[in-house]
Amino acid sequence: MRRVVLLAIAMSSIPGIGHAAIIGGCKFNTETLQFQGNAVEQANCLLRAVKKKGAGATPQPMPEWITANVGQSVSLSVDQLNKYLAAKQIEPMTIGGPISKGAAPDLRYFVIHDTSSPEIEEAKGFPANLDEASYSGNKLANWNGNIKNQVNLIVSRDGQSRAYRRWGEARPSPAIKLEMQRYSAPSKKHFVHVENVQPRLKPKTTFAWIAPTPGFSPKQEDRLALAYIAASMQAGRWLVPAYHFNIDQGLPDGHDDPQSTDLPSWVKRIAAIEAAIKE
Repeated sequence: MRRVVLLAIAMSSIPGIGHAAIIGGCKFNTETLQFQGNAVEQANCLLRAVKKKGAGATPQPMPEWITANVGQSVSLSVDQLNKYLAAKQIEPMTIGGPISKGAAPDLRYFVIHDTSSPEIEEAKGFPANLDEASYSGNKLANWNGNIKNQVNLIVSRDGQSRAYRRWGEARPSPAIKLEMQRYSAPSKKHFVHVENVQPRLKPKTTFAWIAPTPGFSPKQEDRLALAYIAASMQAGRWLVPAYHFNIDQGLPDGHDDPQSTDLPSWVKRIAAIEAAIKE
C-alpha cells in the first residue's frame, strides 16, 4: 500500500461541489458512489491482476464462487461463525468482531492492500523466516502510525490479524486516493480495508517493487479469507472484493498493490472456510 507510482490521470473530470464525476479505470461514479456495472461486473474489473511497478492491470477469469455469491445475502449465522472461531481458538476481535450480522449495510467493497514494506536491499534477498512468527514484519503490535487510522485490519504472513476497528466503524483517515476530499470523501463509508504484510526488495536504482512469490503466504490467505467472511456478515451480503491499484488507477501518485496475488487460491479458501462454518 505504501509504494507510490506515478500514473496518468484517467477521469472525466475532477468532482467539485455539486458536480459528479467518473473516476478511474473501473469508472467510479461520485454521485451513486459505486463502480460501473453489477456486483459481478465490478468484481471483474476490481480484481484484475496488478502488474509489476503498477504498470497496469490484466483481466483474469473470475472464480465461480465469486460470480455465484458476490452481492448476494450471506446465509451464515453469527452463531455458526462464533462456533467456528471458538473451535479454531480465534478471538472475534482479531477479525473485526464481535460480528452483528447486517449491522453495517452501507458496506460495499472489501479492499485488499499490501504494505509494500519493510523494504529490504535486493542483494540481501527475503529472509528465510518470512512466513514465520519470528520475522520482525509479522509483529503486528509494531504496525501503528498512519496505518491504524486508515484501515480496518492487518494480516501477517504467519496468519495472524490485528483489527484497528470493527467493520463499519468510521475510519479517521482515507485509505485510498478515491476517499480523499478532492475526489469522493462520502464514498469512505462504503469501503473496508485490509492490509497484508508484504516486504519488498529494493534495487539500488529504483523503489522497492520486487514482491515475494507468492505475494501472500497460505496462512495469510486463510486469515484474509476469514476477514472477508466476517466483513461480509457485518454488511449482510457478500462484499465486492477489490485490489487497491484498480480503485485508484489513473489518479496521480497511485500505488502498485497488491502484488503477486493468487486469486483462485484465495477464493478457494473462502469457499472452504464457508463450508467449514456451515458444518
